[in-house]
Amino acid sequence: MSRLEEILALVKHVPPFPKVAQKVAEMLNDPDVGASALAEVIQYDQAITANVLKICNAAYFGLPRKVSSLDEALVIVGNDTLKDIIIASSSARFYKGAAGEGYRLEQGELWKHSVAVGIMAKELVGRIKGVDPGSAFTAGLLHDIGKRFLGSFVAVDFKRIMDKVSREGSSFVEAEKELLGATHAELGGMIMKQWGFPEEIERAVSQHHDPDALEKEPLTALVTLANALVITAGIGVGADGLSVKMQGQGLQRFGISTMHLEMCMANLLMELDRAEELFSI
Repeated sequence: MSRLEEILALVKHVPPFPKVAQKVAEMLNDPDVGASALAEVIQYDQAITANVLKICNAAYFGLPRKVSSLDEALVIVGNDTLKDIIIASSSARFYKGAAGEGYRLEQGELWKHSVAVGIMAKELVGRIKGVDPGSAFTAGLLHDIGKRFLGSFVAVDFKRIMDKVSREGSSFVEAEKELLGATHAELGGMIMKQWGFPEEIERAVSQHHDPDALEKEPLTALVTLANALVITAGIGVGADGLSVKMQGQGLQRFGISTMHLEMCMANLLMELDRAEELFSI
């Protein structure tokens, strides 16, 4: 069995994404959906219910008393925040332990990077037309999910990959493709498809390292730019981040000024501090 065949076989055995989380995310696309309808679905997943209540009672929300009712919690956080909470808390299980070890990322760094890209993607939504904030956060959060499952293959071939990067000036992703037969981005896209996420999220995940990613549909361009900016900020930068071909022209294309970029970076650091409490980074 070739390396690529091994990788494709692995995709078939990736644990499913929680169905309750996906159902709630779909319901939240309807602005008229009520807290009681959401609670009726969420209550069947004990882990999500516990996380929603835990997060609502975090110091971040500064509530004067403890919230013990799911219905009450849903009213407090609001639909936009709820969608982020559910997607993030449901994704966290896939980033446990040494998820980014093959990429020379310390424990928890892949998760921190992923949350940071989700936050930055939401920060940039106003600059790139045609992107829903919820989709931006979800695609940003899951953009590197392929690393979670490709990491063991990368670890085995790490020396060969880095030799190609240093000798030929290839990006880490180009070396992944040549030596393993698939990149972590492509693998991530396959996982998105298997999990039943919308096609635009699947494409944003699978194409975020494409050379022409900034010319593609809005969500793909947004995730690509958010990832590049988070790498520039030094958040969750592994061995591959040091050899990513940066695409600074994206800032000019979308009219992002230095002042706006500095504001986005400041907001990112502030929101990431809050996320450390909310999502146990």
